[in-house]
Amino acid sequence: MKKSKILVALTGLLFSFGINFNSSAQAVEQGNIIVDAYYGFPNLYTTVFKAAYANTGSELDLKVNGAGPLGLRGEYMVTEKIGLGLDLGFNNSKVSYNEISQVYNSTTGNYDNLTYSYDFKTKKIGVLVCFNYHFLDNDKFDLFSTVGVGYANRSFSFTSTDPDYVSTDVKSLIPVGSKVGLGMRYFFTQNIGANLQLGFGQGGILNAGISAKF
Repeated sequence: MKKSKILVALTGLLFSFGINFNSSAQAVEQGNIIVDAYYGFPNLYTTVFKAAYANTGSELDLKVNGAGPLGLRGEYMVTEKIGLGLDLGFNNSKVSYNEISQVYNSTTGNYDNLTYSYDFKTKKIGVLVCFNYHFLDNDKFDLFSTVGVGYANRSFSFTSTDPDYVSTDVKSLIPVGSKVGLGMRYFFTQNIGANLQLGFGQGGILNAGISAKF
């Protein structure tokens, strides 16, 4: 008897939750435009450069830094569950240092110590078309899966003040980018909220920021 009462109570509770969920307003609806500004982690190239130069000790005034991944996303809700949009992403990394070289001076017949600077830069710009499927949506919380594909070009440049150094610029042979992940938004007000995405590809493994709904 007790078991049947518990089962009835649990069934009623779940049914009540279902009614509340279905009757509540949705955070995003058909016709909405959502704009996300985000900053991600990690910056893969900056992380690799820091690890590579951590124990060398031969460079003077070594600096390793970078920005991003950062970006701007826009999404239009085609239906209550499906959204189409664009993801504009950017990130860069830079390594700079000085080296002292002994250069022969033909005037004096001696070797002079000259300091030359070296810079290695890489940056990536991506524009992806994204397909989002929203599978959980109530009045404040929006949960969706995302897949994107499009243009992504990474460039590399090597420069130096050393007159014998040959500067080099390289770009991606196949400028194609992609992403796949899980996204979340929580709206504090009807139009302003926060966003979070986990995934692979453009935007890094984790990115978060501010959202606006129109």
